[in-house]
Amino acid sequence: MTYGKRELEKFEDPLIKEQYLEKYGDPLEDVSPDELMDLMESLWASRSGQYAQLRDSLTKKGIDSWNARIQLLENYFRNLYVRQTKLDEEKDKSKIQDVGDFIGCRVRDLIRAHQEKEAEDAQFVRDRFGPRIRD
Repeated sequence: MTYGKRELEKFEDPLIKEQYLEKYGDPLEDVSPDELMDLMESLWASRSGQYAQLRDSLTKKGIDSWNARIQLLENYFRNLYVRQTKLDEEKDKSKIQDVGDFIGCRVRDLIRAHQEKEAEDAQFVRDRFGPRIRD
């Protein structure tokens, strides 16, 4: 599932994000940024099954590996949400699309948190050991 800029921009408003949290809960509540990244790589490395087929389909469409990985995550959490809430794919199509948009936002939030932590860790290492000495 691909989310356009418009679907994700609405979540830049904290009030809208809060409304979605109240309406749907946090579909990624128990997932840490590191766990999300591990899951992303695990889904990408799948050799068979639904996620391997989706990965192959996305790459055949020319989607780069990073965005394909994100779509695999979004698909995984969307399917998990549908299964846990016992939604019907046909009858609840608009609700599934709506929560799918929110899941896309939450996935990107966790990726951003992971990237910020990586940047902080790298800065700590640079600060600790100082600039490289040149001969």
